[in-house]
Amino acid sequence: MNVMRFLIAGLFLSLVSLAEVKSIRWTYQEDKNSDFAHVLQRVNEKSGLQLKKQDFKLIENRPLATSHFRMYVQQAADLPVQGQLIRIWSDLESRETIQVEAHVGEEIPEALVKRWGSAKKLDSAATLRIARETIRKNGEDVQLRDFTWKDEWVQKRIVRTVKVKARRGTHWVMISTSDAKVVDHRYEPFLQADSGNSSSQGENYFSVPAMVYPIWEEYEGVPLNLNGRVRSELKYLSTEVREGGENPYQSLTEGQRYLESFFDPIRGLTEEGRKLGFWAMSYVKSQAHQIYEQLPRVQNSFKTGAILEGKYATVNFHPSVKNLEGVNFALRPSSQFRPNWIYTDANNEMMEMIPESGLLGKALASSEDALNRVAQRLADHNVVQYINDGFDEIQVYWAVTQLFESLRKMGFTDPELSTRPFHAYLYDTDISMRDNAYYTDDTINFTTYSSQTHNMARDNSTIWHELGHGVMDRMMGDHLNLADTGGLSEGMADFLAQLVIKEVTQGKTFDGYEKMRILNHTGFYLTSESHDDGEAYGGTMNDILEKAMAKEGLVGLKKVTDLTLEAMRLTRNHPALTANDWFSHMLFADERGNLPLRKSGELRDFILDSLSGRNFSLEGEPTASFTLKNGEEEITASGPGSRNRPINIELQSDETADYSLSVNLKSSANYQFKFPVTIKVQLRQGPIQGAIHWKNESDTPLEYVLRSEQDTALIPLSVTGKCDEVNRPDGSCVDYAYVQIWNRGEKVEPQAKKRFYLRVIPQSK
Repeated sequence: MNVMRFLIAGLFLSLVSLAEVKSIRWTYQEDKNSDFAHVLQRVNEKSGLQLKKQDFKLIENRPLATSHFRMYVQQAADLPVQGQLIRIWSDLESRETIQVEAHVGEEIPEALVKRWGSAKKLDSAATLRIARETIRKNGEDVQLRDFTWKDEWVQKRIVRTVKVKARRGTHWVMISTSDAKVVDHRYEPFLQADSGNSSSQGENYFSVPAMVYPIWEEYEGVPLNLNGRVRSELKYLSTEVREGGENPYQSLTEGQRYLESFFDPIRGLTEEGRKLGFWAMSYVKSQAHQIYEQLPRVQNSFKTGAILEGKYATVNFHPSVKNLEGVNFALRPSSQFRPNWIYTDANNEMMEMIPESGLLGKALASSEDALNRVAQRLADHNVVQYINDGFDEIQVYWAVTQLFESLRKMGFTDPELSTRPFHAYLYDTDISMRDNAYYTDDTINFTTYSSQTHNMARDNSTIWHELGHGVMDRMMGDHLNLADTGGLSEGMADFLAQLVIKEVTQGKTFDGYEKMRILNHTGFYLTSESHDDGEAYGGTMNDILEKAMAKEGLVGLKKVTDLTLEAMRLTRNHPALTANDWFSHMLFADERGNLPLRKSGELRDFILDSLSGRNFSLEGEPTASFTLKNGEEEITASGPGSRNRPINIELQSDETADYSLSVNLKSSANYQFKFPVTIKVQLRQGPIQGAIHWKNESDTPLEYVLRSEQDTALIPLSVTGKCDEVNRPDGSCVDYAYVQIWNRGEKVEPQAKKRFYLRVIPQSK
């Protein structure tokens, strides 16, 4: 079954009148009866509604490590009502209530249900056409690869939400089914970085020794070389694997092409539709799975060349590697299905999906092979040389396995969620993906790297950050909706990486630790981009951790990890999770305790102390504000000028375009800016900066001063019609101005920061 995943900041919440949804919560202290009929009765009593059992559908029912979780979605005419659901957590043995959370509203009037039932439905062809036109009109990331959709009630009308995976991220297009008009369109990039003898492990697994980096290969551009590596093991390698052969999924291409123009997730599921040339990715994946299960099992051994496939990880090369020249070993297909996409026209507009697999890396020839592989750090990160050396894949396999080992020791034991492997693909050569790593759908992907950045396949803080998104996905559910910029996702990914780092290093410091992003004092509500907003979340969580470890060392680490995982369980599938919701659930998880590890309430003071000074109020009191405008338009997390909606500008090489930014600050009772405040505007040195050619840009930031709340800083910016670096397939470049607020006396880290994104499209005369 295809699951619509809504782990995205504030997705379409503007369409839902929150006043119409009544939020109700109680815990075991008030009522321990978790029977749904009883719960619904209590919900009706508290809400004044008259909802019936048949108004709800059970869509998730699973055991977690510390509770049993059920989620019921409110529906009408067999369609869900957006954001309206009841979630119940109960004890694994007694089934007594731990927590109930309900977000419910009035029933959809019968007249509307009948009207919808008799209305002409929006067919799949029209849905695809509207979604394609909407995305291509937007102009950002238009290589469309997969479509799924669902219909639901939004403000008492049926809206079709179309989820479209593109090359670099995901589009959501909302279409009213009654008039086929686009209600809204949002885009989110994939969750990215912004940085001997074999020993037995049971009859199905074996391990080999390896030299690996415990944290990273370099910091501040300085290689650590061999002095940075330690002896360890590649654990849980499978003794048997599936044999891919020459092309394991060749049969899927017999008599069938997978043209983008014929993609149809409805007709592609029917035999009649497939005869007409239509196809659906879900059907292709189901066929691929059947093929995989029929592939012959072969010994994974040094005699034939052992591959990196194990209990917790599979590591392969991206299919684009086969186009590189100079690889000194035969590239063999993997058994892991991975769709490949190629252009079918000269204008690079229409695409075709080719059912393929990834490529196997450099096989292990002996038990000492992984121990002796060279880890040279090349200034230009020459991808072919790295492939021939064969070290990157060793490092990635070790890092993925280590994440599971570290977290399982500290409470990540949820059935299936804590055992399902992650897949890794190295060396995606697409120029639009360069200098990054990204996560999607149980998979971590690595790109190629320029001389301006480091090799992220050798940076465990990046690997564990990206996999942190995966752990959060699993623990917090497919239906989680974040109600801010998405900062919780980035912050918790940073923090999960930090938990693994602390466990691996046993709490000891290391070269470059002081430069980690999680060490900050960034305030909440003073940012406009998910990675910056994530600093407030991750920094606060790290402050809690540091306080606990200062008191109890590694025991404190285990307690905070256990607390964090429990808070994730208790916010599973929240329809509109805010910072207040997150930390309130942290306090509830702390109040419950988890004996014998955690006593009730023992971390409460650490949580509250860490929130102090972060521009945060659990009571909902007003917070301080940082307003950044482009002309008269405020730059928000989702509007024009944001990361997801860079302002497009077409310029010839000798032309320029001017922009006027302005900054205002306003303090609150719980957070005071310290005037005079310095504003620094950075154009080159921030994460993934350097593509646009700004006039008068330099490594030194521009500086302005605000002496009081009444002052306004005016910041003129000018861009030219040429790109210092092309980072989009169409020859354009996307970049941003980084506007940072430094309170008086701050020297290490600003507490407020926002970004202004542009996309320059060079034009020839």
